[in-house]
Amino acid sequence: MSTLYDVIVVGAGPGGSSAATFLAREGAKVLVLDKSTFPRDKVCGDGLTPQAVYWLERLGCAEAVLAHTKGCIKTADVVINGEKVLTGGYPADTLYPDFAILLDRRRLDNILLEHAIACGAAFQDEVLVRDVEVGAEHATVIAQRGGEPVEYRGRIVIGADGVSSAVSRAIGNTLKAGVMAVSLRAYFRDARCDGAQMKVYFHREYFPGYGWVFVDDEGFANIGLGLLQDRRFPVRHKLGASFRRFIDEDLADLLAGATQCGPFSGGSSGFFRPKSISAERVMLIGDAANQADPLNGGGIHKAMESAWCAAEACGAALADGDFSAAAMRRYADLWSREWEADWRTAELFMSIAKNPALCDFSLFVLRQMGRLTMSDDGFRDFAGGIFAGIFSQDAWLAPRALYQAFPKRPAAWLELLQASGREVGGGVAAGSVNLAAGYMAAAARTAARMARDPIANMDWSLDMASKAVWLAQNRLDGRRLAGAGPP
Repeated sequence: MSTLYDVIVVGAGPGGSSAATFLAREGAKVLVLDKSTFPRDKVCGDGLTPQAVYWLERLGCAEAVLAHTKGCIKTADVVINGEKVLTGGYPADTLYPDFAILLDRRRLDNILLEHAIACGAAFQDEVLVRDVEVGAEHATVIAQRGGEPVEYRGRIVIGADGVSSAVSRAIGNTLKAGVMAVSLRAYFRDARCDGAQMKVYFHREYFPGYGWVFVDDEGFANIGLGLLQDRRFPVRHKLGASFRRFIDEDLADLLAGATQCGPFSGGSSGFFRPKSISAERVMLIGDAANQADPLNGGGIHKAMESAWCAAEACGAALADGDFSAAAMRRYADLWSREWEADWRTAELFMSIAKNPALCDFSLFVLRQMGRLTMSDDGFRDFAGGIFAGIFSQDAWLAPRALYQAFPKRPAAWLELLQASGREVGGGVAAGSVNLAAGYMAAAARTAARMARDPIANMDWSLDMASKAVWLAQNRLDGRRLAGAGPP
């Protein structure tokens, strides 16, 4: 008879290893399974946000990660159609540190896995999970190892096996059935860069996707490009051709004299809600639950957040001896209470931006917002904190928060008009006309493009309306709860 584990975690990425650490530290008998042998590579930007650093500290392995990193970053540049419109930082005086770090996933994931093992979790590699069967006494993970069939028994199974999750499929979800991001990444050494840097590139060719450049102190660069696609709006350009153009044109100076290390590598992420993230004896976390941030694509810290929620729910279920679907919903409820409003707000903005008819208009608005942030530190910190997910992202929908953050100094608006005027060789008056003309032109192009495909845009509009209604209802419910006094 095979060993019966309290929890089997499928997938040893940041989410899976974090869940294993949280559970093993509380005395649970945990087994982690992964199809790969560690250390192994994973397509990613390799950037660890302030939130990720916070969770590394909670896990107890921040020092081990910091010892390996060669890039500590406190600011990031945003470039739109070749123009740098913003240099933003991470806001201070929050729950999180005011810096990000760089570490490749090969080393990061290995550190996290070794830490989970040191905390008491067991690990088996080269295990390809095929299915999960739920019985009255336990769940059975059906897999192959070394070409031979194997089975593992656990009271609970946590699926942390990414966007192609076999565990998600086992509980009835349809994979890759919504908005997906597809990406390519390449490494370069000897990039021409003065210290560690982080840059995000938006361009009308691949918007609402973006290009990224993360460079450490030694000139080692992670270069990538991601595009969004769904059934309404498929990818308009070939990813490989867009990535090559991004490298050859946008990054010509940075990569002059640099050497590419290995071939391009591809990856994908989901940004849609699966049918369920929990079922009897089963939970899904991280990319298996499509929980990456739709606004910035960040998945590492989101996986750690959901790992904590899953560990809390597992602990309660193990203590109660209750592994029913209702008991497993404690996890979904906890995640929803903590982070769903932010995720859905970010999804709403992603849904606006993904419509190709709105490409020029969205980039126009982003460009002007970027210019305002350059002239107003408070708005810069607010916008940067929202984009990074450090501030609650549904603050964009809170009138009071927007009013407090929006630039009120006349000098900031004057600089915006002056910058617009310089584009046409004039002053403030010319800038006002140029800004109005740019707005009208972007709006006109949007209307014309939406008219070309009315059915898809009507479907998109209804989808947008349903998302907005959920967010409005959630905010109203929150206000009623806030006024109801302590529970």
